Amino acid sequence: MKKQFNFKSIKTKILFGFSLVILLVVLFGIYNYSSIKKSNEEAKNIVERELPMLIANEQMSRTLANRIATARGYVLYGGDFKERFDAYTEEGKGHEAIVREIGASEEFDQLIQRTVEWRKYVSEEVFEEYDRGNKELARQKLAERNQDVREIMTGYEELASKSRDIINEKQGQIVANGQKTIQVVMIVTILVMLVSIAAALITSNIIAKPIIQVMERMKLMASGDLSNEPLAVNSQDEVGHLILATNEMSNNIRELLNEINVASGSITNQSKDLTESANEVNAGSQQIATTMQELAAGTETEAKTASDLASIMGAFSTSVLEANSNGESIQKASNEVFEMTIEGSQLMESSNKQMAKIDQIVQDAVQKVKGLDVKSQEISKLVSVIQEIAAQTNLLALNAAIEAARAGEHGRGFAVVADEVRKLAEQVSTSVADITGIVAGIQSESSVVAESLQDGYNEVKQGTTQINTTQETFAAISSAVTNMVNNIKMVSENLSTIASNTEKMNASVSEIAAISEESAAGVEQTSASSQQISSSMEEVASSSEDLARLAENLNELVRRFKL
Repeated sequence: MKKQFNFKSIKTKILFGFSLVILLVVLFGIYNYSSIKKSNEEAKNIVERELPMLIANEQMSRTLANRIATARGYVLYGGDFKERFDAYTEEGKGHEAIVREIGASEEFDQLIQRTVEWRKYVSEEVFEEYDRGNKELARQKLAERNQDVREIMTGYEELASKSRDIINEKQGQIVANGQKTIQVVMIVTILVMLVSIAAALITSNIIAKPIIQVMERMKLMASGDLSNEPLAVNSQDEVGHLILATNEMSNNIRELLNEINVASGSITNQSKDLTESANEVNAGSQQIATTMQELAAGTETEAKTASDLASIMGAFSTSVLEANSNGESIQKASNEVFEMTIEGSQLMESSNKQMAKIDQIVQDAVQKVKGLDVKSQEISKLVSVIQEIAAQTNLLALNAAIEAARAGEHGRGFAVVADEVRKLAEQVSTSVADITGIVAGIQSESSVVAESLQDGYNEVKQGTTQINTTQETFAAISSAVTNMVNNIKMVSENLSTIASNTEKMNASVSEIAAISEESAAGVEQTSASSQQISSSMEEVASSSEDLARLAENLNELVRRFKL
């Protein structure tokens, strides 16, 4: 059942909830229409058929009574009673025409036939006898047909009574239909209210619950807690995509922080190794400086004693070989430091790319939440349309009440129905107002989620800036290490030259003077190189300390998050 209602958009969910209410309202309108139509047909039948039939039958009975009275008046007193008799006869024909237009019954036709026969009898038998002077005979003949004419009058009265009974019966049916309609209105109104409340609660719960989960997860992520399990995805709509984006963002941030943690640990260890290597190189340069001082002292005393020159040159050769060995060690260590620096730069570049991905994911999440807010506004427009329909229904109910008031007593039941329809329209308006409040709450919650995502996006952007700064620092360190490697290579080459010169000095003592001058120049050059090496090592040590501080700062940033 749950899979059958697993809609792919929030708009579809809300439209489904509203469709249930609209369906009930439409069904209620159809029932109302049929009930009112039936009542109108009954009332129309009463007004156009039964009531004219009743009036015509009563008038036929009245005109017949008037003709009896005028006939008696004529045979008793003469005068204009005969003309009045003819006038009442014409009036009766008019009422007869009305009945025949509506639809005369067989019983009515028989009464008309008997009425015509009585009229002919009075005109031809009674009035003619009276006109011939046989007044007493005329009175006797008129009295002979008194029983027949009374039966005719009774027949007309019975027809009128039947019409009256039919009118009363149809009036009772109209009232019963009105009462039934009122009951149905009450039941449907309660049902619409219950369905509206249920649809509103279910729809708001389906939409708001996962959004609240995302909001709580965003708050935890903003506070640095990334240790929670991924959120469960139970829908395929925009909220489901938002949950997927949140889970993906959390996983990417967690992976990035783990990589940064590993990289910062590696940087810390490499900076320690670099500091030790720099200290060793600095110690070697100091030793070289000491050796250069000894060489300078030997050059000064070389002229005094040649015998001391040999021993000094031996010591000098040993020192040069030791310095050359130290230079090779320094060069090897500097190459290792250079490789570590390249690896650190690559790790920082990878971290920078990962932060760019996170920045894009967070930005997409913000755009999706904004799209959710736009769709909530479309829902508000749909609620406004329903509000307008309720207002039109209220206006139609008012017009129906006015028409019922014009109908008078016969439209009273219809007026009650119209009043109930108006009340229903007002209740629908109230329900729509409640739904409008719920939609406004959804828009407010989506705005809060958008602000939380925006805050997360700002934090990610700040992290990207810090990683870029760290990458630039790594680039500076790499450049400094490159210079250090070149300088160490130059020192090694100089030490090799010194070793070669020392061999030449041992080969020929006769060339001591010239070699001493070259040695003095070599000593000065070596002293300058050793000073340069010492300065470079100080820069390397300072750079390694900066690198260690940056790694510590990076660790502090990582420790803000709970993985």
